[in-house]
Amino acid sequence: MRPRSRHLAGLVLAAALLVGAAAAIASTGSLTYQGCIANAGIDDCREPRHNSFGNNVGIAPSPDGSSVYVAAFEGTVTRLQRRSGGSLAYRGCFADEGRHGCKDILHDSIDSATGLAVSPDGASVYVTSGQHTNAVTRFKRDSTGRLRYRGCTANGGAHAGTRGCANPRRNSLDSNEAVAISPNGSSVYVVSSDSDSITRFNRKANGGLVYRGCIANRGAHGCVKPKHDSLGGAFDVAVSPDGASVYVASLDGDSITRFNRAPDGSLAYNDCVANAGAHGCRKPDHDSLGGADAIAISPDGVSVYVASLRGGAITRFTRLPGGLLEPGGCFADGGAHDCRSAKKGSLHAADGIAVSADGRSLYTSAMTGPTVNGGAGAITWFDRHLDGSLGFRGCFADAGKYGCNEPRLDSLGSPESIAVGPNGASVYVGSFGRTFSIFGRAGGPLKDRAQGAR
Repeated sequence: MRPRSRHLAGLVLAAALLVGAAAAIASTGSLTYQGCIANAGIDDCREPRHNSFGNNVGIAPSPDGSSVYVAAFEGTVTRLQRRSGGSLAYRGCFADEGRHGCKDILHDSIDSATGLAVSPDGASVYVTSGQHTNAVTRFKRDSTGRLRYRGCTANGGAHAGTRGCANPRRNSLDSNEAVAISPNGSSVYVVSSDSDSITRFNRKANGGLVYRGCIANRGAHGCVKPKHDSLGGAFDVAVSPDGASVYVASLDGDSITRFNRAPDGSLAYNDCVANAGAHGCRKPDHDSLGGADAIAISPDGVSVYVASLRGGAITRFTRLPGGLLEPGGCFADGGAHDCRSAKKGSLHAADGIAVSADGRSLYTSAMTGPTVNGGAGAITWFDRHLDGSLGFRGCFADAGKYGCNEPRLDSLGSPESIAVGPNGASVYVGSFGRTFSIFGRAGGPLKDRAQGAR
């Protein structure tokens, strides 16, 4: 297994918690620290009813914004309910073997959880798991946000319980890292770092998954062989808002790969961009894709952004008609790779990226520090302009490190995941250090703005 960046009574966040330290710039997209939840109340955060947080590698708000789900590598899924004013109430958890007092599931299929996604209709939640679980787990979600376990798919039909998980035709689910769902909800895509693959499922009306094949480097596992072997360590996946393209960021391939998506959800490998033109891919303007591990697409579909772990960078691409990517510049610590400097040292080991629903802001999480897991971390905020270009606006880091703003509580130790609520009012951060942090976001309508540098 490869080294991995991710492994590497009725709680309510009270109103007092919502009056945290303000960001220096009170404009659209600016952040205000609102507090945190953490196992055993560490770092003076609020203590949940169950200690179900851990290495919080996945965050997914529901489409209606009423629920936020958190996946931890230790094998848990936690549900939080968003209340008026943005506070969060802890509403329970699932865990393999019922650990931490959480609900048990029929199959122990969420151990080594790595990511999760909520379907566009809000009716299903899917969780991916890495080694040695190698599973995709499905939950049914009701109108209140409650989850009910509905089954799993795993290499070899493995895992405990009265019966095993569903067995895919090909063992293409080795060390699953992330999951994405098409805008129409008909397709689910899973990328796997040890399989160097992307796997496609059809999603049935009830949320059930039907395995429909895979694409993998060298045609491994009996999957389709791509034109270029650019899927090494496939680590994140995103579907364009028009449903026509699927993009994969690959940690070992230092690359982003593009697939054309047909109306039935099937994929056709198209091309790739990789540092130094590796794998026969196109070469970017800057070799800023080292350890590409997170990807986000703007709501208007015209920009694709990649966070790079080893590169300590955010790379921008302009998405042309048909899905082709045109390099559009980058930000990196210290201006590395001839990128624009991020001004602060807040992008080292970048591992998470999210664009706000209004398209005006981009946020990144980075593990930073002299080490990766467990090091001091940072959250960076960029303005996003109408052409997709970015302007650095600031950052948060524990104890004000790197010259960033200091949150009221030191809850940003090695952040692993970041998400923006669908109404644009909140930004959520999951950390390696068993903490979950909440920021308020200033919002406003998208309007014409001066264009920034790349």
